[in-house]
Amino acid sequence: MKSLIARQQSYRDRQFYNEHVKAGISRNVKLHDAIDNPASSAAACLNVLGYLNQNPGFIQPFFHSFGLEIEEVIGFPSGVDFGGEVYDDRGPIVFEWIGPRNSPINEKGGARGYLKTSVDAFMLARVNGKVSQVLIEWKFTETYEGGNFLHRFGGLRGVERLRRYADILARQRSENFPFDFDAEDGRGLADFSYEPLYQLLRTTLLARETTGMLLGEHRIEDYFVLHLAHSENTTLLNVGRKHLRYCPGLAHVGGGMNLHQLWTSLLSAQERGHFASGYWNQALPVLEDASNYLQERYGAQA
Repeated sequence: MKSLIARQQSYRDRQFYNEHVKAGISRNVKLHDAIDNPASSAAACLNVLGYLNQNPGFIQPFFHSFGLEIEEVIGFPSGVDFGGEVYDDRGPIVFEWIGPRNSPINEKGGARGYLKTSVDAFMLARVNGKVSQVLIEWKFTETYEGGNFLHRFGGLRGVERLRRYADILARQRSENFPFDFDAEDGRGLADFSYEPLYQLLRTTLLARETTGMLLGEHRIEDYFVLHLAHSENTTLLNVGRKHLRYCPGLAHVGGGMNLHQLWTSLLSAQERGHFASGYWNQALPVLEDASNYLQERYGAQA
């Protein structure tokens, strides 16, 4: 991990694949403050998925690497008004997606990339014959080792978060509940206190609440949540007792578990079909980047 971060410093003067990577992003988006940091996850996401926006023929093989079988990439309808939020982005992949302006998961205020659940990347595709939204959570070098990252449902702000998302889940009890909860005891909402689980909770709820809505001329019929990490970020990927100290229903993890496996274990049997994951750096060879920029910067060292 340290060598991966150190390797990024040589790209300080070549932070983006080319000058067009950010060209299609709406001016309504607030990009991450660390976007110019060579180790930035947001920059890595823009580089790789921005390359796909410029070379859409590689979208299907790239996502095939993670088990997502896209039959057709549906062009994003630039300028579309989606529940009061106008998306004037260009390209099939849209960054910092929030869904409609008024949050369907009870979040107040904020905007794209700011104080609101903003999915790193979003696209429309036909999967299994259905118009599907794909919500992508992208990770590179970030880790969540202490402080409120471990206890998102603690303190006064935690009380508000519990109220906000519990209301959504209570409404979904009779609608193919997404998580593997018993009627009593066992796992509960507090078990999503660790930041990576909390992020996936919000993304899943957002995807479920917006499926069925009309996006331009397309009715969203299905959804997939895709979590992509860098394979060398073992600090993020290996979840143990120290990360889950405020997650009482996950005491069994103890010696550790892969983040993707842990999240899958929290999902109901039906919901697991809506989740995919993988290591984006291992899929870079399918992009056939002639400059070799992406592979040299983010790929595994020889």
